[in-house]
Amino acid sequence: MSFSETGRIDLPEYKARSRESFFTFVSVAVFSIAVFEEIRTLFIVPILLLLFLLIGFQFKWKSLFYLNIPLFVLSFINIFPYAKNLWPGTLIVALIFYFLFFTKIRKTGLLRWWTKGEVSKQVLGFSVLFILSASIALFFWFYLLNPDISDIKENFPKGDVPLLIAAGIGFAILNAAAEEFLFRGILFESLLSAKFSLFWALVFQAFSFGILHLHGFPRGWVGVGLAGIYGLMTGLIRILSKGIYYPVLVHIFADITIAIIVLFFTK
Repeated sequence: MSFSETGRIDLPEYKARSRESFFTFVSVAVFSIAVFEEIRTLFIVPILLLLFLLIGFQFKWKSLFYLNIPLFVLSFINIFPYAKNLWPGTLIVALIFYFLFFTKIRKTGLLRWWTKGEVSKQVLGFSVLFILSASIALFFWFYLLNPDISDIKENFPKGDVPLLIAAGIGFAILNAAAEEFLFRGILFESLLSAKFSLFWALVFQAFSFGILHLHGFPRGWVGVGLAGIYGLMTGLIRILSKGIYYPVLVHIFADITIAIIVLFFTK
């Protein structure tokens, strides 16, 4: 399946040069390793991403430049210890900086993912399958591994059931949209423009999504594997639907499951 079949064919298609493609790959790799505490405390990730951003600006490599806007902002915010308690707010802030350039990015052809997409029996079938399998996997992970997620629970409000339900739904919508915009939208599009095949773009964005869950939910290396598989699932939905709406919708149900576990099954 060619790139033109995965997004808006009425928009121009951006093709990165060879050196830009290399720096795009390195940018995503550097961003991904920021999950390790030893690396994050050295401040090397935001420094490198800022360097890549400036390289993109200097050489007019638009894909590299626009990709590194949210990556740099997010990695910079995350060097502060309390930032982890503000997720997905930190990611939303990073995306706001990216969307400040919406019109210019659209003209370059790097916003072909910014469309609702198409629904089909195949999309609906896979969506239902992935929603059910992800929810079951999350409950199995929680009950079998009994992870300590007290730090996540502390970030949710305490109160009556209606308040908890509202908080859970709000979290699910915001987190799902923000993560899908970054990984199945911006990262995926940048990798495709960097001449990665559809298969490797799918795999690499899923790898990045997975490893960034090392301290998230699900967490640990098992969580990394589960999140990586889920990144493949929602990436496939993005390809089949040719848009971002259905990956977000599928992701919302997974995050609702997470909210239910955190709010009602965690002591």
